[in-house]
Amino acid sequence: MTGLTQDFRYALRQLRKSPGFATVAIVTLTLGIGVNTAIFNVIEAVVLRSLPFADADRLVWLNGKMPQTDDAGVSPADFLDYRDANRGFEQMAGISQSVMAGPSNLSGDKPEQVTTNLVSAGFFQTLGVPLLLGRDFEKSDEQVNTSQVVILGNGIWKRDFGGDRNIIGHNIRLDGQSLTVVGVLPTDIPLISQAQIWLPTPRLHFLMHLRGGHFLKVIARLKPDVALPQAQGDLDAIAHQLAEKYPDTDQGWSLRQRPLQEVLIGPVRPVLLVIWAAAGLLLLIACTNLANLFLTRSVGRQREFAVRVALGATRSRITRQALVETMVLVLAGGGLGVIAAGWAVSLLRVSGPADLPRLQEVHVNPPVVAFAFVISLLTGAMFGLIPPMQLANSGFSGLKESTRNSGPIAHRRIRSALVVGEIAVSIMLLIGAGLLIRSFWLLIHVNPGFQTQHVLTAQLSLNGPSYNDPAHRVRFWQELEERVANSPGVESVGATSELPLTGQHSDGPFKIPGHSYGASEFDDAYYRQVTPGYLAAMRIPLLAGRWLSQDDTANSPGTLLVNQAFAKHFFPGQDVLGKHLELMGDSQPDREIVGVVGNISHRALSDPQQPEMYVAYAQYAPPTMNLVIRATANPAPLETALYDAVRAVDKDETLSVFRSLDDIVESSVAQPRFSSLLLGMFAALALALAAIGLYGLVAYSVTQRTNEIGVRIALGAKQSDVVRMIVLQGTKLAIGGLALGIGSSLVFGPFLASMLYGLKPADPLTFILVSVTVVGVTLLSNYIPARRAARVDPMVALRYE
Repeated sequence: MTGLTQDFRYALRQLRKSPGFATVAIVTLTLGIGVNTAIFNVIEAVVLRSLPFADADRLVWLNGKMPQTDDAGVSPADFLDYRDANRGFEQMAGISQSVMAGPSNLSGDKPEQVTTNLVSAGFFQTLGVPLLLGRDFEKSDEQVNTSQVVILGNGIWKRDFGGDRNIIGHNIRLDGQSLTVVGVLPTDIPLISQAQIWLPTPRLHFLMHLRGGHFLKVIARLKPDVALPQAQGDLDAIAHQLAEKYPDTDQGWSLRQRPLQEVLIGPVRPVLLVIWAAAGLLLLIACTNLANLFLTRSVGRQREFAVRVALGATRSRITRQALVETMVLVLAGGGLGVIAAGWAVSLLRVSGPADLPRLQEVHVNPPVVAFAFVISLLTGAMFGLIPPMQLANSGFSGLKESTRNSGPIAHRRIRSALVVGEIAVSIMLLIGAGLLIRSFWLLIHVNPGFQTQHVLTAQLSLNGPSYNDPAHRVRFWQELEERVANSPGVESVGATSELPLTGQHSDGPFKIPGHSYGASEFDDAYYRQVTPGYLAAMRIPLLAGRWLSQDDTANSPGTLLVNQAFAKHFFPGQDVLGKHLELMGDSQPDREIVGVVGNISHRALSDPQQPEMYVAYAQYAPPTMNLVIRATANPAPLETALYDAVRAVDKDETLSVFRSLDDIVESSVAQPRFSSLLLGMFAALALALAAIGLYGLVAYSVTQRTNEIGVRIALGAKQSDVVRMIVLQGTKLAIGGLALGIGSSLVFGPFLASMLYGLKPADPLTFILVSVTVVGVTLLSNYIPARRAARVDPMVALRYE
């Protein structure tokens, strides 16, 4: 113990004598370990940590599968049959994420729009979420003639009901109906839904026996002794029975099953792993710099180690002393790295994309601290002990070395190889970041097909009994739009059932008269209901025919607009105006195409613009709509006027989810922006570290060659000759790193392909720009010490020892 204490004190004295070395080493470690710890924190919370549900590994996501797609919904009637007949699942529950799910009007002193979702009996029991208060929905709650009940989310229970633990059995008024509270969740479950209030399926009683409408998603819990293939075989057998029993609706339909973890986390896993790999490469560069620092310092300590050996020090004694010195540095760097990781995690929670699951759960925790500690120890063992051990093995030879020599040839070669590796890795990061940044630049300059400036949106749902009649909903929206249009500062106003780039979408199956279809075959396109002013408010251009108008009512012939992609896909080379479509499940099955409008990006800017249909709201009026207001200037001040306009039409209704269209578009590209920003930061740090490493190597080489440079100058060498010699030395290393980095990027580039838009992983422009940047930075790193070498006084240099 006394020996270790002495070693520790000696290590501190040695580091105090070399404050520059100690500072650079600790900062390098803090940077590399801090970044990796922060990213590992995100990986652990989002990807590695089990879902917050009981026995989450047995939870399965089920959705409809047919020849056209394997990501459809499940019809309610089919769900009931699967729930009753399956033998592979303990429980099965449905959730509606489209039909009748969304905002509802919570009555009170101040009406409030709250987010709701509809689920079947036993949903929370299936999911593995025990209720904080009360009970789960039961099958008896699914009956229309029973008292209607609700389960409150934890957040709204605390906010609107003061966390009242006696809330069970009390009534709330939702959409004009009195509903009894039967349960309270222990926490909200944003991984599954943003719902604040949960409702049972009687709200869908008019749809629960339909087999043609596929809008349910299903979560099921496997029995302990049942594997996924066995459960899939059972589901396929039920699908076959349903197809035989209902050939007109179920032919070709089945269920696809996937682990719930894969569905919820799978889409972001590749992005996070790429970011973690980039952070790992940055740590590798930091460690390489650290290795160069230790190697360079060890050369200066050759005599010290040789004297120790001459005085009887054993290899283990020298190694132990080196280990203590190394551990002081790496533990200091690791500790500061954990602190830096805490700051970085806080920044990530604030700046990360809202749709990154579980981001708010990310905190520095013991596994992450252990991770940082292990990285610190491995870094010290790998890069701190090798040089002292080699010098300890050299015995008395260190006494013969002149301090102007650059040390063992092996050390010089290792340092050069490390710098080449640094440059290569930094080029890989720069190319990866360059590809993502260029891809993001192309993405944000995609023309979405509508104009976003000065547009405000809000959501409103008319679910109450007074609006059961679609005609009442139509009158509400007509009066509301008229009032809003007459408000100061409003240029145009309209409404739509689905806003683009928000995740809202629905499709409409249809058949074209005269086309041949097999059993359960049909065509399909995006389908949305709009008021007459919507397309003008969005500045979506009319290309042919006419707009929808106030004359397109429930009593007039069915009409619709289609976009240009629809016309080209389903009626190539034909005049689409006047063509008819037979929409399945529509209030007016036969509709005439009266106009063609421009294409828009609806699901994502990166997706091809798809065929779409627009139906007049007055002919098919859903309860939930999105108000769209184009203002003459900044639309934010209009919110108060909009609230007043709604209350003037119906004092019990209100708006929610106010967003500008600019914000919606910006949010839709939050993930690629996040990835580009992080990888760009890592690449910039990597390039800086590589430049510092190259500068350090060349500068040290110049110092060791001072005597040689003095001789050259004394013999007539010009300053330009000396500069050229030094720059050429560093340039050779840079070219080697450049070649290795480009070759590695070509090999690993395809892993980024799924994250890119509008360019390929081997994009020539990106490779050229990165190469020019690296060459410029390396030339600068070489030129500074070269200029200093060229100014050496020959007389001083010749006396240098």
